[in-house]
Amino acid sequence: MKNKVKAIVIFFILSLIMLSTKIMAQTNLNGQQYTNTSIIIITNNSRFGYGFSITGYNGLVYIYYTELQSSIATINGLVFNGTEEMNAPLPNFNDLGEGSPLLVELNNGSLMLLWGGVPMGNYSLNNLTILLQASILNNNVWGPVINLTNNGDALSYYSDGNYIYLVYEPTLSLTYNNTILEELTLSGNVVKSLNIPGIVGIVSANNGYAIVQFVNSTYALININNGSIEFVNATIIGFIGNSLYQFYNGVLTINQNLTFNLPIYESAFPISWNNGYVIIAWRPGLLSVYYWNGTELQPIVNYTVQFTIIPRATILNNNLYLAWFGLNNISTGQGSIYMAITPLPYQINQYNNITTTNSTINNTSTISTSNTSSYNSIQNTNTTSNKSSSTPIPIWVIIIVVGVVVFIILY
Repeated sequence: MKNKVKAIVIFFILSLIMLSTKIMAQTNLNGQQYTNTSIIIITNNSRFGYGFSITGYNGLVYIYYTELQSSIATINGLVFNGTEEMNAPLPNFNDLGEGSPLLVELNNGSLMLLWGGVPMGNYSLNNLTILLQASILNNNVWGPVINLTNNGDALSYYSDGNYIYLVYEPTLSLTYNNTILEELTLSGNVVKSLNIPGIVGIVSANNGYAIVQFVNSTYALININNGSIEFVNATIIGFIGNSLYQFYNGVLTINQNLTFNLPIYESAFPISWNNGYVIIAWRPGLLSVYYWNGTELQPIVNYTVQFTIIPRATILNNNLYLAWFGLNNISTGQGSIYMAITPLPYQINQYNNITTTNSTINNTSTISTSNTSSYNSIQNTNTTSNKSSSTPIPIWVIIIVVGVVVFIILY
């Protein structure tokens, strides 16, 4: 009996050890052997669709996220000084609940936090109110809470640092048949208003243009000034500075003249850095980081992740702060938010082209060589992954095998 108890204890401990390696990063620094890097757990109590935001500002990295506490949505945050972690300052929230934070560096250099707030009161679906609220950081203290809207339901919002773009419904519905796209000043005054039914979210905006997603999952680029709508084939789309990027059918296109073939991924987005781009690419179970130095695409790190993830990232002091929401429970939407801090290469070719995937990545970059429509296409044939001679054994299989061995030894 004692042996059986001992075996169960050992089996349980080994199981925890194995499961703790579920999320792991592999990097190759300067041609050295792979090293496992730890992943920071920001929270285990978020929900799918509640949103989080991360940005670098004044030498610090801020991340704000939504948690569910006693069935009420609340916003919390962390600040990172390098790798040092501390609690983030919070606005003086005065609502029944808050969610979906969005950090925006304004054109005047200030940092603004936007969020959706439900005022105090008793609500049903027919009379629910979601206000768009904001606060501005001053000397590491958030200023007064500003109501940018006073009624209706703020469904989705974005800012280019000059204006705020809002998807709004006068009365909340489940059909999105009464959605309005608005352009607001930073104080909440309406500049433009367009009645466009069927919008479920705004994913990016810049200089009078907004990228929205419709209820049928299609994306469109909308000119706020004249109301023109251009539908776009994309899995993910957005602005990077003044350039438009989109990912579709395994190809990431930036500004219509730079393309990367990433056929093993389902989504990808770029971040400007060091006269090139850091590219975040993912598919179910895999999250990867690449660096395009102007001539070739170099793999930096891979993470083994959950089946469904939502990544966000920022770069500060040559470090990539990569955060992602990972869905743990499909029925409840419960998930965790993780973050990894990865140093980026200071020089071209500092990192070897090694990944842990089993697929060849055909990287094609098209570079503009003049101010005309003539482009030079360069094939990078040396940026391929190392093929593994065997398929990795699933963690749950290893646990079972270890458990059987322990029982055999003890009996």
